[in-house]
Amino acid sequence: MRNAVIALTFLPATLAAQGAISSGAHVHGTGLLSFDMSQSEIALTLRAPGADIVGFEQPAENEDDRAQVATAISDLSKPLEIFVFPEDAGCATLSANVALVGDAFLQQQDSGAEAHTEFQADFLVQCQNIEAVNAVEFLYFQRFENARKLRVQLTSGTASREVEVSRDMPVLTIPNPL
Repeated sequence: MRNAVIALTFLPATLAAQGAISSGAHVHGTGLLSFDMSQSEIALTLRAPGADIVGFEQPAENEDDRAQVATAISDLSKPLEIFVFPEDAGCATLSANVALVGDAFLQQQDSGAEAHTEFQADFLVQCQNIEAVNAVEFLYFQRFENARKLRVQLTSGTASREVEVSRDMPVLTIPNPL
């Protein structure tokens, strides 16, 4: 929780510094997940609309909103609790970096524009037995009730494939080979 508070403390400055960076168009209910497997590690990059994660995209306007954002950042900072790998893979989180980014704070000056924020998270997971990673269960959908689906870009070596997981089908079977 302390990390979430620290992240929220620096959030306005981070957003101001990223003013010219666009998070791109997004569709509410649909997030993007990059899933890159190497010999012993999995790099995950999640991009999800603020509406999917906390139910709103405008700036946190009150203590309840700020608490929701802090809780979401805290929850997303534990990737193995939202993306569940097979137990025999022996996976552990090496790093987790989560931020709420976008133009919502800057949009206050332009009242005619619609504000958009998104959660961005980068994770590095190390697995003792990467060959055992043949499926991933997405508890993500249980935790974030507005999330409907994730477009997943699977990459391993030079192979790549795009698949989709959803609230209705929250388990991703990883094809071998990709």
